[in-house]
Amino acid sequence: MEHLLAYLNAERGRRVALAMQLNLQPSAISQWKVVPPTRVLAIEARTGISRHLLRPDIYGDIPEGSQEAAE
Repeated sequence: MEHLLAYLNAERGRRVALAMQLNLQPSAISQWKVVPPTRVLAIEARTGISRHLLRPDIYGDIPEGSQEAAE
């Protein structure tokens, strides 16, 4: 969740824009302690944050040798 929060806080309006894209209220995102499993892939597609960073408990660590691991 820390990666998503950093993304949302980096630029004004991102929380509202993401909420609109997910058909949610911005306050719903603010209430999350972790990204809901049903939202991970949509958030990854819209933010570019890897599913492995959003929910490592589900998707595991970033695979070695991937571009994300190099960053």
